[in-house]
Amino acid sequence: MSEDNTVNLFSDEPLDYEEDAKTSLIGPSDDLFEQLIEILRNKLEAGLGECVYKVGVGDGCPDGLNEEDMEASRATLESITESLNADLSLLRERAAEEGKVAEFLIRKKPSNEDFTEVRVAVIGNVDAGKSTLLGVLTHGELDNGRGFARTKLFRHKHEAETGRTSSVGNDILGFDSKGKIVNQADVHSSQDWKKICSNSSKVITFIDLAGHEKYLKTTIFGMTGHIPDFGMLMIGANAGIIGMTKEHLGLSLALGIPVYVVVTKIDMCPPNVLQETLKMLTKILKSPGCRKIPLLVQSQDDVIVSATNFNSERICPIFQISNVTGLNLDLLKSFLNLLSVRNSFNEKDPAEFQIDDTYSVPGVGTVISGTCMRGLIRTNDLLLMGPDSLGHFKQVVIKSIHRKRLPVKEVKAGQSSSFALKKIKRTDIRKGMVLVSPNVEPKAIWEFESEIRVLHHPTTISVKYQAMVHTGAIRQTASIVSMSVQHMRTGDKALCRFRFIKNPEYIKEGMRMVFREGRTKAVGNIVNTFPDAQAPYRAAKRDKMKSRYYKGARRRIKSYNDRTEQNDNQTDVTTPLKPNAPEADPS
Repeated sequence: MSEDNTVNLFSDEPLDYEEDAKTSLIGPSDDLFEQLIEILRNKLEAGLGECVYKVGVGDGCPDGLNEEDMEASRATLESITESLNADLSLLRERAAEEGKVAEFLIRKKPSNEDFTEVRVAVIGNVDAGKSTLLGVLTHGELDNGRGFARTKLFRHKHEAETGRTSSVGNDILGFDSKGKIVNQADVHSSQDWKKICSNSSKVITFIDLAGHEKYLKTTIFGMTGHIPDFGMLMIGANAGIIGMTKEHLGLSLALGIPVYVVVTKIDMCPPNVLQETLKMLTKILKSPGCRKIPLLVQSQDDVIVSATNFNSERICPIFQISNVTGLNLDLLKSFLNLLSVRNSFNEKDPAEFQIDDTYSVPGVGTVISGTCMRGLIRTNDLLLMGPDSLGHFKQVVIKSIHRKRLPVKEVKAGQSSSFALKKIKRTDIRKGMVLVSPNVEPKAIWEFESEIRVLHHPTTISVKYQAMVHTGAIRQTASIVSMSVQHMRTGDKALCRFRFIKNPEYIKEGMRMVFREGRTKAVGNIVNTFPDAQAPYRAAKRDKMKSRYYKGARRRIKSYNDRTEQNDNQTDVTTPLKPNAPEADPS
């Protein structure tokens, strides 16, 4: 929840009354009541349907209200929220100088086909308990200590056999307007997702990423292509900070994603080992590379403090949980309930949709999934899809839209969804392509300029060096064409011009990128694009050969059709009878 929505609502806009803001909810007049409704409506719109409201806090006076005034203020607040079709739920009460101060969560009631979505990327080393925790959270059943909970999330047979996630998985956790969990303790199906989304005001989408080193490119794709709002770093208490833990933490910091830490398996970990793990974790978070403020969450007050200040990216909450005994899981659920959307999107701009996966559904056809980056997309809209290998964009029509398996009529900026397309083959689509409004006049980019910093490289980087570029849902090898310096080593920063090797892409200035090859890693921002740059020699030669092949194929097909038509015409001509042929006997 952003800091703007957690302060006293009356501190932003002055009201035309002489009373103190602390007592304004106690028997307000009709005019004041209307003013309060308008202020709260603006706060809900700014917070995308929710905000935290403090009762008993004023400007320039001691905090706190007595029991009678607190009840009157709560009754007035309930009337205001009811008129705005919202629900009021108490978060906490604390003692103050003149009585009590209460904090309430105000959230809009569920509406048809519309709910707030918060995306959380689940990262950490292999065997840290990522999939197990998601199984426990989303299915409402504790683990048996032998991997029972994680089997409900795996997508492939080999994942269930090895217990290791190798693909980007998704699962959801729904909260209603009163902050209660909507998920039921049963096996998920498509009907369950529809039920969860239709009854939820907020849906937490967990992006389950791989922890093994050989699946690092899949993890980076999930962190860049799925646009998570937050990262949940998982650490096994018994194993400590090992393997890919630092790698994933560094990736989150490079991409500017706020991270909170969950230490699992505390039921099987000796106390001295747990303290050593927490000590090492605190040391890393306070290091100059992280500059985080670790906060060990042990009570509901800690949850509210950490959640309301989490968007600053400075504070890092640390949870200690057990998936077997359920210890402290309620604190983690309360924290997830208070998380708000961090990324800002503009719904008034021309539509833009980023494709991160493709499917072929029997009876439906080609289906794509991804995130709406800008604008508003409705069914039967005409959009441009591309770029293809030649840098062209083709027109497509949106046949239907689903959000979390729930059919909807439109999707707004910042929401993830899937589209069914008309008359498009799945082979014509690849990850990283986009759907854009024809008003944008999109251009395919072969070359771009980026300001990058090398996080690690064993030797030196120079011109013609090639590595994998991750930016948004794009994942393609690029070569360095020119650099502002002669060589780059670990820790160096330079302005580099890149050229894609295989296909042109749709990229824009300001996008963040990760440059990776083996253990080499660099991060940066795209500062300039060159739409007029020519395709690389290999790509141009390939496209030329492909064009020649298709021209030759069309020529051969035309020649074959002409010959077939000529033979048919000759066969249709009536063959005359032979001159000496005997006439048929009429009898």
